[in-house]
Amino acid sequence: MGNSFKLKQYLVPGAFALVTGATDGIGKAIAVELAKTGFNLVIHGRNKEKFELVKQELIAVNPACKVIPFMHGEWNLPAEIPLTVLVNNVGVGPIERFITSQDIESTIALNVTFPTKLTRYVLPLMKAPGLILNISSYAALMPPPYLAVYAGTKAYNNAFSIALARELKNVKVMSLIVGSVHTASNKKPVTFMRPSAATFAKHVLKKVGSGKKRIIPYWPHALQIFLISLLPERWIDKATKAAMEKEI
Repeated sequence: MGNSFKLKQYLVPGAFALVTGATDGIGKAIAVELAKTGFNLVIHGRNKEKFELVKQELIAVNPACKVIPFMHGEWNLPAEIPLTVLVNNVGVGPIERFITSQDIESTIALNVTFPTKLTRYVLPLMKAPGLILNISSYAALMPPPYLAVYAGTKAYNNAFSIALARELKNVKVMSLIVGSVHTASNKKPVTFMRPSAATFAKHVLKKVGSGKKRIIPYWPHALQIFLISLLPERWIDKATKAAMEKEI
């Protein structure tokens, strides 16, 4: 009841939430949960066919849900809609021994430049009270080898969120530290430590109103990060390098 109420404070009449990377994975799952709560959705993505599929899924869980496309590269959000929630979810993390210059540029563009510019674009349009959820990663806290650029971008997301949270008066900002989640890009099986995107999304929205600027939404991830932090650094270095080399 408490957490649901705290989310619903942003559910003004006709309220919209904008979710980036919402045609797959965590973004899509968060969009579905927001639709169930009663929000209309602005769906950001690159693929119009996927957008139509997600639109039908959102309407299936909430027939009254209005769904607006926000195609990547187009800055055409209607100024008159009551936008109260922004979820900066979209991101990419290429795992490579020798990351290419093109991958460096595209990773920084999608993980850093785009959410920063989008937040700047959206803030004047947001209705008070407003909420911004920025997806960071455990990599921001414990940077793994072969993901140096990705880890750097997620550290930026975390710092950006906390700074904004201290700056803004009528908009709450939360940095979400994410561990392994089963998605289209992470096809490892669902386990206790690797929840489905749907399960993870529920945990995310339950944390709204916690009063924290940075939070690990899924408690097994928090436990995992804590236990790893107790190990000697040389063990962490060896274990993470071995694990990431298997990924490569």
